[in-house]
Amino acid sequence: MPLNNITSAELRQLTSIVKRKERVQEELRAIESKLSTYLSPESTISSTRSPRRMRKASAARPSKPLEVKAPKPKVKQAGSKTGQRRGALKESILAALQKAGKVGLAIKELSTALGVKAQNLHVWFSSTGRKVKGVTKVSAGRWAYEGN
Repeated sequence: MPLNNITSAELRQLTSIVKRKERVQEELRAIESKLSTYLSPESTISSTRSPRRMRKASAARPSKPLEVKAPKPKVKQAGSKTGQRRGALKESILAALQKAGKVGLAIKELSTALGVKAQNLHVWFSSTGRKVKGVTKVSAGRWAYEGN
């Protein structure tokens, strides 16, 4: 078709066809990039090899020298088991509750005051705290101690 004889309607139709072709090519590029991520060598090796072959292949490679890290110093909390004598958590909870009086303390307040996880205190109150005379639940999540 010679360019001299093209009508404006045909020109509009050609431009819409070319635009559609460019959109389809862009979609095709996007699909190919997604496929290439699935077909990369790393993903095919791990999905096609059995665990046994992977062990042999990894054993053949030279390993990195081991890095020796210094152990982290342990931070002792009032409620943690390391370095605590038996019953220390109970004593610290009762002392804090007695100091608070009849108003009592919320679990979160007690947790920050003693340096113990709130979940540990919830467990303590539902098990051990239930057996201690004088420990009463003032409201939801709030406890008081009216002991001697």
